[in-house]
Amino acid sequence: MQDQARANKAIVRGYIEEIWNRGLIDRFGDFFAADYQEAAYSPASAEGHCAMVAVQKRIIPDAVWSIERMAAEDDGVMCELTLRGTHQAAFKGVEPSGNPIRVRAYRSFVLKDGKIVHHSALLDTAELLKQMQGQQAA
Repeated sequence: MQDQARANKAIVRGYIEEIWNRGLIDRFGDFFAADYQEAAYSPASAEGHCAMVAVQKRIIPDAVWSIERMAAEDDGVMCELTLRGTHQAAFKGVEPSGNPIRVRAYRSFVLKDGKIVHHSALLDTAELLKQMQGQQAA
């Protein structure tokens, strides 16, 4: 059981590094099952997920996600992450500011046979927008 949790955490670490930090969306299929369920992005598919990665890379090209905490049990993995970077393109009506960004996010995953079959995420978007506008982090 502990070996499975360790293996699942390694898959999630690889996903964060390859997809979100490096922007290698062509590697998406290496991490996700073809029929995975998406609960965070629209459309709720690989297309929506990869589109959000592209949005991030456009507005915060130097974005780096750091895993602060990770827990795994049975087939699930939960992560608390920090996104750091610089606001460099318009987003939700906020023009590029050059401001530093540091916000928290939470992701949960269900894995089966070495692939992610369910993904959900929660980003503190209100804090992100505040920082883009030059307000201090809470």
